[in-house]
Amino acid sequence: GACMGLCQDLSRYAMGRACARDINSVQQARDLVNQILDYLLQFDFRNGNLRRKYDGTKYALKSLETLLYELSVTGSSLEKVAVDTDANAGGERESKKPRLEEEANTATATASTTTLTVEEELTALRQRMEHRDSLREKLIKKCRDGQKMAKQAIYALHRNDYKKSESLIKDCENCIINELLPIVEEEPPLRYGSFAAVIEEYAEAKLFYVWLLGKPTTALTADDKNKMDIESESSPKTTTGGAKGILLLPHEFEPIQLQPEDYLGGVCDLTGEIGRYAVQCGTARDYDGVSLCLESNSIILKSIQLLERSPSSINKKMDQLRKSVQKIERMTYEMSLSKAAGMNINSEVKTTTESDVADNAE
Repeated sequence: GACMGLCQDLSRYAMGRACARDINSVQQARDLVNQILDYLLQFDFRNGNLRRKYDGTKYALKSLETLLYELSVTGSSLEKVAVDTDANAGGERESKKPRLEEEANTATATASTTTLTVEEELTALRQRMEHRDSLREKLIKKCRDGQKMAKQAIYALHRNDYKKSESLIKDCENCIINELLPIVEEEPPLRYGSFAAVIEEYAEAKLFYVWLLGKPTTALTADDKNKMDIESESSPKTTTGGAKGILLLPHEFEPIQLQPEDYLGGVCDLTGEIGRYAVQCGTARDYDGVSLCLESNSIILKSIQLLERSPSSINKKMDQLRKSVQKIERMTYEMSLSKAAGMNINSEVKTTTESDVADNAE
């Protein structure tokens, strides 16, 4: 980036020297920019700031070449500059020639050493960038696998397939620990992007699992899960009545260290899954289950609103979170109306039946 910025500065510098008819300085600036551009061709720049600066370097070289052309049209040339320089140097005394030659040789040797040092540093920089790009490509591919596992775990939880969900969450956790974290530790800037997305998806899956079944220490045993599956087949209402309503805290995701924005993003996405679970409860006429969903989402909404400052990615999810709470509130209200209407109908039927029995007895 600094080398590309230098090319822009040289372009502006050459404009000033062109005003003074200093064609030699303009050509040196052109040659240096051309050398930088030739070396930059070895880099594989991705879309981003460096790519845009690289395109600007090409325009800087074009402007320098244009300056040289315009100066040549007006009569300026390197040959004329060289003749004038020789004429001015002709009046120097012969005693200064050895000293000047010695200084010229020293300057040439220093410039050669400097050139090698700069080239070595640029080569090392290019190799580091290529290594980082290879790590980035590897990370993106691994993140796709981890994110897919987390999504499938959430789908399995909605289908009451707790065993498969637990296995997928564990696989996702192993993928993060064994394959993704070593790359991020080597290149910390790669934490943002694909890695942050898979961490957020993993947090959402584990949060939803614990919200449904409880923490690992209090989670359902295999017998309890089998019992729940049997009850769900016999009574549709019990398919959604077993949620524990427990939220994991950030430090409970060990050994994975969650950043605040990762945890908050997972909690916000959790409210969407709770909203879908509330629809299942409403379909099964499970009023208590819907009330638990409303309580959980309301607590999450109020807790995030109490934060003095939240990440920008979380602010984008707040509208969806508010809509989720409003939908469940509406669902709770409609279920309460249905419940009240059903109770009145039952009481009326009971009263009519008792009166009919009394009339028949008379």
